[in-house]
Amino acid sequence: MKIFVVGLGLIGASYSEGLHKAGHHIYGYDINESLMEKAVQLGFLEKDNSLSKISAADLVILALYPKFNVDFVEKNKNLLTAGQLITDVSGTKTWMMSEIEKILPNGITYTSHHPMAGRESSGFESRNYHMFKNANFIIVKGKKSEKKDIEILELIAKNLKFGKITVTDAKTHDELIAFTSQLTHILAVSLIQSDHLKETKEATGDSFRDLTRIAKINEVMWTELFLENKEALVTKINEFMTELVYIKELILDDDKERLMNYLKEAKEKRKSFDIS
Repeated sequence: MKIFVVGLGLIGASYSEGLHKAGHHIYGYDINESLMEKAVQLGFLEKDNSLSKISAADLVILALYPKFNVDFVEKNKNLLTAGQLITDVSGTKTWMMSEIEKILPNGITYTSHHPMAGRESSGFESRNYHMFKNANFIIVKGKKSEKKDIEILELIAKNLKFGKITVTDAKTHDELIAFTSQLTHILAVSLIQSDHLKETKEATGDSFRDLTRIAKINEVMWTELFLENKEALVTKINEFMTELVYIKELILDDDKERLMNYLKEAKEKRKSFDIS
């Protein structure tokens, strides 16, 4: 399959290299031309790589920030051809998918997806297609989706060795991600920001390091994602705050039995996530 990847950051470059290894012909674009040149030199972008190759692609993968994905499609829609599948790897879907659906010419299908994998560092040099192994893969259907889109994206997931594949809609995706991804990053950042003891660095253990690892955050990307998913995210923050207040009250009341039951319930619920 001929695949055109827009954006050679962490995910775009990792997809490009991994899908090249799987036998696909990969073309790509990045505003930083030196990254395209380096990818060609490394062998995972075709030597005749150029933006015009988007017209010959079977699959176009948008790997920019959501607003930039919309801008790219608007600017280059004349290069798209009937029969192509457009997809993206963005962390929020509702607004972006709606905007792209308005722009796309007839005859082009669009089904989004979300690779639930990443690294602490970002950018081309941090690429690593091995990070996708056994990670969750969410396919997000929209108004311009067709059955064949799901089959193509399932092939991409298989090629990159993803694990469980889930198919959902944009609203459900954004609600899920608000909880499983965005809220967890907010918790990590808030935990770091709540530190007011100068000795903290000398008193951390594995639990603190595990909880705060993702506070080493790409502030540009996550600011955009938080704001674009504001409604769902604020709902999840409020739900978490309710639980935090509840456990605080149990501690203040010295309610040993209810506190123990609350912790036990959480433990059993978390264990259930490990059952495949």
